[in-house]
Amino acid sequence: MLLASCGGTPDAARDADHSASAAKPGFLPDRVSYLQKDPRWASDRLGKSSDTMASDGCVVTSVAMALGNLGFQTTPGDLNRRLTRTGNFTPRGWLIWNGVSEVTGGKAQAHYYDTVSDPLITQCMARGDYPLVRFILPNGRSHWAMVVGRSEAGYHMRDPLRDSRSPLVFPRRADAFKSLRCIGRA
Repeated sequence: MLLASCGGTPDAARDADHSASAAKPGFLPDRVSYLQKDPRWASDRLGKSSDTMASDGCVVTSVAMALGNLGFQTTPGDLNRRLTRTGNFTPRGWLIWNGVSEVTGGKAQAHYYDTVSDPLITQCMARGDYPLVRFILPNGRSHWAMVVGRSEAGYHMRDPLRDSRSPLVFPRRADAFKSLRCIGRA
């Protein structure tokens, strides 16, 4: 249960607490967002690899956002240190998904799916889990983001590469996603 690294173009850093935003029907609470290129952790290495949070930390950043929205006190830098300390990266710097449970003392977990579909994403959200989806950026790199809702316009997501006050809309169906993991309470 491993995941690929990610990367893309640089954007400004943000660490916004959107506690004023209440969840709308069909949306999960959206209180915590982070950027993987935040200077507080941008140069931190993923595990023992040469990859950094800035270049390939979209997964860790997305997991940190999901955990933060679930009420866990963490940042991408803190989560990366915990995952590294507990050996939850491959030598290539890819997250080992079971590490989410390990670093939260079994209080949170990552649900791993072999397929991606609109009903699976909806099921995750109905349980209160935060879907993390992998898609391909225009530059050909693999990238992960956190879904917070869906409307007729598409999936509303927090992208760890994009600085935005509100979730960005991904105007395509789930068949555009290559992978799905859902982060929720155990």
